[in-house]
Amino acid sequence: LHYAVENEELSSSSESGSLAAGDALSRAIIPVMNAIDSDKSMQIMTNMKFEKGGSKPVEDGAERVFADVAAMIDGLKVDCYDIGDHASVVRSICEFQENSNGSENPSPGAGFVSLAGGDYISGTDVSNEAKIALDVKDMQSKDNIDAMRTVYKNGGNSLSSDDQPQSLATLSTTSFPRMSEDPMYNYFRYTFRSIGQDEEGERLGVFDDEPVEQYGDTLVTDLMELNQIEVVKEAPIVTNVWMTVTHHLYEAVRECQSMYVSGADGFNLDGDLFTDEDNVYYIERDLDLAAAYYIGEGQLKGDKNSGFLLYNLAEKIAPEFNQDTGGVSQVNKKIMDLMNGIKSDIIDQGLCMTSLSDGYLEFRSRVNSIIRTMTIPLVQKFIWHMFITKDSDFVELYGLSILPQIKVCDPSVYEYILEKVVFDDFSFETADDILRALQGSYSCMGITCNDVGELNGRQDGCSDDISATLRGYEITHQTLLPRIVFDRDILQIKVLATMGAWESALDLYAYGQNVVVGGSLNSLKDLVISKIDTLHLGDNFQGFAGKFDDVDEYINAALVGDDMFIDASNDQRIEGVGRMLQGLVTYLYALGELQNASANCGVDPLFNSLSSWDMGAAYLMGSIKANIDEYHSDDFGQTLFALANEMCDYFGTCVSSGKAHASESLVDDLNTGKELLKAKSCTELSLLLEEDITPTILVPLIQGMLHYAVENEELSSSSESGSLAAGDALSRAIIPVMNAIDSDKSMQIMTNMKFEKGGSKPVEDGAERVFADVAAMIDGLKG
Repeated sequence: LHYAVENEELSSSSESGSLAAGDALSRAIIPVMNAIDSDKSMQIMTNMKFEKGGSKPVEDGAERVFADVAAMIDGLKVDCYDIGDHASVVRSICEFQENSNGSENPSPGAGFVSLAGGDYISGTDVSNEAKIALDVKDMQSKDNIDAMRTVYKNGGNSLSSDDQPQSLATLSTTSFPRMSEDPMYNYFRYTFRSIGQDEEGERLGVFDDEPVEQYGDTLVTDLMELNQIEVVKEAPIVTNVWMTVTHHLYEAVRECQSMYVSGADGFNLDGDLFTDEDNVYYIERDLDLAAAYYIGEGQLKGDKNSGFLLYNLAEKIAPEFNQDTGGVSQVNKKIMDLMNGIKSDIIDQGLCMTSLSDGYLEFRSRVNSIIRTMTIPLVQKFIWHMFITKDSDFVELYGLSILPQIKVCDPSVYEYILEKVVFDDFSFETADDILRALQGSYSCMGITCNDVGELNGRQDGCSDDISATLRGYEITHQTLLPRIVFDRDILQIKVLATMGAWESALDLYAYGQNVVVGGSLNSLKDLVISKIDTLHLGDNFQGFAGKFDDVDEYINAALVGDDMFIDASNDQRIEGVGRMLQGLVTYLYALGELQNASANCGVDPLFNSLSSWDMGAAYLMGSIKANIDEYHSDDFGQTLFALANEMCDYFGTCVSSGKAHASESLVDDLNTGKELLKAKSCTELSLLLEEDITPTILVPLIQGMLHYAVENEELSSSSESGSLAAGDALSRAIIPVMNAIDSDKSMQIMTNMKFEKGGSKPVEDGAERVFADVAAMIDGLKG
């Protein structure tokens, strides 16, 4: 077939060896075909015959040869998918076969498209969407910005799923509200909103004078205005197309979840009545669309010289990082395996309807893996441009294509790279430092040093180890490190809520994203509801406002906008979730783990008790810290340490470092406690925990509650301020402890701090009353 395509362009007098090659190969297969259809076999032989100076080669045309082969494919017992597409022939062999069976024009949705030479076969017709690759091809063929802009804005090759003309620009300009619940899209919106407001002084929600929702289009347009022709050729792919692929992956996951929630026939999450068949179609349809936008038309399997979209980008950059062994880049092999596996293992098995763990959660896990893998070529291109082309515009483009993922898990590295490649003119002298910072954030993007590889064999000392040092405290056992990044989940929940993606925030709370233990995700909800029996918290937290069922219900209510949050503002719901996770949840589990360690000192194997002590420290400190000295990220911390450092300014308890006295005392005491545990000095350890560590942990909680008492006494119950919910959430952490000292005063504080939209006036008795009540119990708190 290949030589039929090549030879139809030649004359019989051509000197090309392909004429003989086609003749020779045809002689191997024609005898087999002859037993199936002698007429078609003879026709193929005539077309492929090598006869110098005789008839024109492939006189009837290559498509005739394709059609004749397709007519015999079943008799040959060969799967047409295995033969795949040829880049120079419009239809695949499977499509020729369909036509030979009488289906000349398959109806939309009933057809299929072979992508990447048959590496992915869609079950639905995504040929129109795959043609977006031709817009990129047309753009890249232009030699001036005006011509490129016309193709970018107007398109001309592709239709959207609703058969409307679409262009590379409209993938971005029409992204909202289609993508309004997509986690990755909202991380990007959040980042570009921050750049616009915090760095460039624009009004909230604007980036370079345009809505942040269309950040991709804004970046491409900015590059056009700078006349950056070569950069513009790639910009739409890594911004608009990349995010479109993630959208359809997320949409497929949501359809799978909807199917599980509603059963075979029922209402989906949007309230529409769908049947089992409908749901399966839309799940497969969105997965197919993701593949179509990722691969595009004209792409051959493992070929860097064909195709124009992300698949091609991965093939081109892979050799620079020794990631192209086996004929296909490691990135593309993994993505194709994951996409095909979702079809065969989940969709085809009907697991979306019947199984939460093997259906929706497995689907969700594989989609997240695809998105993480799609990030790898962006990282590789960023590194390649830093060290090879040293082109600051390319460095900035690829920096901005990955920085939003870093911002929501490693803010200090984000701030450092943003300054070095966006706000400063990139300098090659800083490349090594930038690379080291970037590599330190691989884990928060879900990738590894091995995934990225080494640029041209460059020995860069990359390590996948998560830092074991938490603000001066060293985690003893490396096996615990994957668990200490729970605070990334807290930060990302708050970001999603801030951007209005409440369903995604609830999903992240329920099922997790960053903490992987034993190959499975651990969620904050798991943390809240599953460990109560393992914590030595005494009676203070049983049957009171801080009991665990209430915590989970409180967080769910804030995320859903129900119960006490039914009329709450977005700010109040965000503060309710964030402060409850920061205050009560991290406090309870820090204290619980430390008490477990103390209770089992000298009894359990040292490994177990040290692990508990380490996790107690981790819950207090969290993983989000200033990884680069001059770029502090305490504002982004999600634990009690961050709360202490936030509150010390208000209460005059900051030390010379700018950190809270309580924070620095805790570091010293936690290190002392670890040594006592190792020495089996259990009585001293118990005293240290009871008399020093536990009271110090209470300090930021008390300060937070008092701070919000001052803020909230000036507000009405109808106020939209988030501080009302913040005060309520933090008070729920401290009131159970106070209740054991003076139940009347504790109940009085609870009444004053209670968040009740439209109810009694906040802090009705005044902030001084709250201060006085706390003061009356301070000795009992050992403060």
